[in-house]
Amino acid sequence: AVVSTQSTGEQFAFQTQVDPIPLINRSTAILKTVKDLLLQIKESVGNYDCDNGLPEVVMSARTVSATMNDYLSSISPPSDPELCDARLAAMSLAVTNLVLVTQNILSASPWLQEALNEIEEKIVEVRCYLCQRDSEDDDEDIAKV
Repeated sequence: AVVSTQSTGEQFAFQTQVDPIPLINRSTAILKTVKDLLLQIKESVGNYDCDNGLPEVVMSARTVSATMNDYLSSISPPSDPELCDARLAAMSLAVTNLVLVTQNILSASPWLQEALNEIEEKIVEVRCYLCQRDSEDDDEDIAKV
């Protein structure tokens, strides 16, 4: 399968084999950052004296938790890069939704956007790892010709 990036339009093919150690290391960083965000939101919303919007935050947090579990199960060896990417995208959407819902309650909270940006950067790193072309192999094949 071929994936194209939104920003540059470059196309990358999924790796056929993924080394699990770098994938797990990168994924652990994402999951830790998302967990920290969930804890910050829990603390902030818990201190907020308003029930308006709270059920939406709780539902969004549950969705994030479920997508984290799905993603975690997809990175277990042998991992399928396409499945990892799909579940990573689902987790990204769930986190973005949680941040948006939380921002409706906590209107002036720049830390939410900062946390989302940090998570998105880490997600891009994993997606780049999953979608790397075997360019070294291609270069070797070209050099032989």
